[in-house]
Amino acid sequence: MELITIILSTLLGVVATGGVVVDTLAAAALRDQLAGAETLQVRIDNVPNYQLARGRIDHTRIAARGVETRQLPGLRISSIDIEADPVAVDLGRLQQGELVLDEPAQAALRLRLKDEDLNAFLQSALVQGWLGTLQFSLPGAVGSREQNRYGLANPSLEFLEGDRFRIVVDLQDRVTQENTAIVVNLGLTALNGHRFALVDPSITVDGEETPPQLLESIVQGAQERLTLRRLEALGVVARVINFKVRDNELDIAIFARIEPDSPLLTRQPAPAAVPPAP
Repeated sequence: MELITIILSTLLGVVATGGVVVDTLAAAALRDQLAGAETLQVRIDNVPNYQLARGRIDHTRIAARGVETRQLPGLRISSIDIEADPVAVDLGRLQQGELVLDEPAQAALRLRLKDEDLNAFLQSALVQGWLGTLQFSLPGAVGSREQNRYGLANPSLEFLEGDRFRIVVDLQDRVTQENTAIVVNLGLTALNGHRFALVDPSITVDGEETPPQLLESIVQGAQERLTLRRLEALGVVARVINFKVRDNELDIAIFARIEPDSPLLTRQPAPAAVPPAP
């Protein structure tokens, strides 16, 4: 959602300069907010144009290819397409550095991510740093030494037919320095537009199927977190319109609405993420 707020503040920040917003100027301003983009096109339609000077954009379309954001360094997004409904802001507050919406802002967002780009991200310093901070224990383990004994390493992802995924990761024993392969096969489907459900999941550890009770516990815990309704506390309503895996590419379409009182609008764009210090 930060990507949408960055786009809003960038486009409307161009409006606040007092000149007439042109597509190339808006595209250049938006490109400055990204770590990189192979191509980026912006089209702003306003009838009449004087509404721009009042802080209103009637219709915006953005198409970008080969995008890298500052928030997630190392992740390449194959394509981003955004189509935004009318957006109106308090121009006086914007000129003072505050982005204040006069009414909710809505946009349709389509993302496409290739498996090779996701796997490169999984091997990035950022993800490796995240994995290094994970601490957990196996069932039956007691004591602080056992609780910090295991970690995860060498993750990889494969797209399968039928909107399914295969995730392979090593369970690393930090005491014996031995690795045990964990393979997760699962499908994902969107329920009611906001919740992702795991479909026919299976987990094998060193070639052995996990007990049904452990699998059920893992699935239940994951599905409680896989909901876009967690964003509603931030004043954002998001719904999945489409979710498909095809030709080694994940294709996601999302509708999002940002409320005027969303705390995301008052935050500065996040700096690039960095892995935790060792």
